[in-house]
Amino acid sequence: MDTTYTELGKIDKNGFDTDVIIGQENLSFNHSSFNTYDDLIIGATNNFNITVGFTSIVLDSSCSSAGIKCNPKNKSPEGALRTLVYMIRCAYAHNMMHPKWEVRGEYLQNIKISFANVILDIDLTDKDGKPFDMDDIGGYKNYFMIKDLICKMILNTML
Repeated sequence: MDTTYTELGKIDKNGFDTDVIIGQENLSFNHSSFNTYDDLIIGATNNFNITVGFTSIVLDSSCSSAGIKCNPKNKSPEGALRTLVYMIRCAYAHNMMHPKWEVRGEYLQNIKISFANVILDIDLTDKDGKPFDMDDIGGYKNYFMIKDLICKMILNTML
């Protein structure tokens, strides 16, 4: 599993946990919002989960807008990648803080994708209803590579 910057203890909690006003609004985080360093880790993890959920939904929507349809029968590298993004989107769509795999019908399959010297082999046949974990797709680094590949696919449809 990937270890995050926060989990490595790289952030000075006392320096970070000070009064902050965001933008011109009165929205603020008061000093000592994070009682312990573990609170800081939980906050960062929650923020990351929201980011992954949001990006997966946007990537899926962007693919649809670009005419890249999700077809679980398409086993090409692009088709498998598109299916995986849709499956990640489904995991987050109903509960971003506690994503669960939503895999049914023709999506109950093995997905194999090769990129950047990585072979990602995900067996979705037993994932339905189970919590989504970044390790299911090989970690945070793989998620960002998947995102980059989907963005490239979308860009290529526009050229």
